[in-house]
Amino acid sequence: MKNKDLNIYISYYHIDTYFKDELRKIIGDNYNIKSSPQEYYLKNDIHKYYEQLNKANLDDNIFIVLLGTDTYKSKNVDWDIEYGLQHNSTIIGLCLPTNDDYKKRECNIDHIPVKLAYNIYSGYASYYDWTDNIEDLEDYINITSNQKLNKHAIIY
Repeated sequence: MKNKDLNIYISYYHIDTYFKDELRKIIGDNYNIKSSPQEYYLKNDIHKYYEQLNKANLDDNIFIVLLGTDTYKSKNVDWDIEYGLQHNSTIIGLCLPTNDDYKKRECNIDHIPVKLAYNIYSGYASYYDWTDNIEDLEDYINITSNQKLNKHAIIY
């Protein structure tokens, strides 16, 4: 299935670079892939960070947030989520095998970025466990894209 007209933006905390690279390998042939800016000069300046996201032309795309052990501590991941919500993007949280909540029935709300948690509970965003199966990932994208149609993002 070729979806080259769809862009996937991977939001991740720098210690989860391995999983970002793996996700690129899994879906890179089927989608246009972009990921969080990692330049140091952007890390503490939301305006410059958003400028980079605007240059990437990320309107109405799919944001996959890789949820490792410490992702909830990253202000840059928080900025990515906020940007995606402001631009009507499909938002998917993907729990990584390094996260204590991986393969558990429920996730610890204290270990998910707050903006993502609110939108998961509202039904706008989704939360799934990591998979390296392209068909599962495409199902996650389709399910989340459809479920958000009648929902509003919670932005604060």
